[in-house]
Amino acid sequence: MRLRKLTALSMAAVMAVSITGCSSGKPKEDTSAATTAAEAATAEPAKETSSEETKEPAASGEGVKITMMNSKPELEDALEEAAKEYQAATGVEIELYTTDKPGESIAQKYAAGDPATLMLCDYSNVTDIAAEKLLDLSGEKWMADGGEVLGVKLDGKTYGFPFCVEGTGILYNKNAIETVTGKEFIPDEYQTLDQFKVLLEEMRAGGMENPVILNSEDWSIGQHFIQYVYRMQTGKKEDAQKLFEDIKNGSASFASNDVFNSIYDTLDVLIQYNINGSDPLAADYDLNASYLAEGEAAFWLNGSWAWPDTEEYVDGSMTYGIMPLPVNGNYSSVGRLNANATKFIAIDNVKATPEQQEAAKEFLNWLVYDQAGQDVLVNKCAVVPAFKNIAADMTNDFNTGVKTYVDKSLVNDYVPIPSDHRSTLAAYMQKYLAGELDRTEMAQHMDDFFKSH
Repeated sequence: MRLRKLTALSMAAVMAVSITGCSSGKPKEDTSAATTAAEAATAEPAKETSSEETKEPAASGEGVKITMMNSKPELEDALEEAAKEYQAATGVEIELYTTDKPGESIAQKYAAGDPATLMLCDYSNVTDIAAEKLLDLSGEKWMADGGEVLGVKLDGKTYGFPFCVEGTGILYNKNAIETVTGKEFIPDEYQTLDQFKVLLEEMRAGGMENPVILNSEDWSIGQHFIQYVYRMQTGKKEDAQKLFEDIKNGSASFASNDVFNSIYDTLDVLIQYNINGSDPLAADYDLNASYLAEGEAAFWLNGSWAWPDTEEYVDGSMTYGIMPLPVNGNYSSVGRLNANATKFIAIDNVKATPEQQEAAKEFLNWLVYDQAGQDVLVNKCAVVPAFKNIAADMTNDFNTGVKTYVDKSLVNDYVPIPSDHRSTLAAYMQKYLAGELDRTEMAQHMDDFFKSH
């Protein structure tokens, strides 16, 4: 954990008017919201704040100091800069510290009687302490622009501000595909596995022997991939949860579940065309990023967080994107991206003074409604914001793709899963990838897992 004190001076912390106002790199674990971005995209946005309002000074926040825990280490510099900008505009001093273990940090800080005022953390971190230690944010303005659906809720109250949205699917190199096939690549034309198989065969016939890239990491093939089975049941959280209940009581099994088999049909095809097929568990993540960026392969099963790794090899001459996993079956979830809020900001309600809480709430409003705050999210942090009123262009092709699906409401619900899901099932998925486990055995392991929870 690192502690950095951010200082600066100026104008207004507690705004007198109604104004005031993800992710990158290789994720270590899946900690996503239980709500989908689809519903947020259909909600009516709140009245947009004018640029004049965002620049109007209000009461001085001079002397107010708050602290912020950051659990996205790759955003430390961006958040430090944001804190300086905010203090220059309001007078509120923000002290930032960074950790890659938010749950432990939160517990330690509360035990010591010194919790952070603002906590950038995971979904489960919020729900673990919501009612006892966190401020109810249900009445905030940003609720109407995305917080109502994408924020963390417990017993009808919102305790987590949705900081960013990420998506999983097939990352693609448009130029590489078109160079091999000689025709325009339109992702919507490849929503089913049958359609996608034809394209893969064309790619192989055109000289790209193995156009698919599969990761070996347990968080990727062993955590994110399995969740397609849950999220693509119907695209709705409650239907996946009903399946879990049926598995637990013995009235259903994954082996006989149509969506499970359709998803694994897709995986089997991806394995056939895997550029790492000769030794799939030895696949190197950075090398995988270079394969996609440079066009040695064309499709990478991954998520929008992979841009920083990919960008290292991008020369600016190619166009990239993200598309849903191609799956056969007449399911409402086909052609929809798995996308949801993945990080949240909560406010302490134990030690923070009313002045500190107000300053913290104004900081969240600043991120959503002030042009400088929006710039922090979209450009400095390079995340897809959870709020419809933010119309700024995304900073990379993957994020642009995610926002396109979100804005069209073409996304599947996130489905909460037990915290030991990865540690229990991921290793079996790695064996499946390596050909050491068959589908029936994998389905049985999944049955056993949900029967024990």
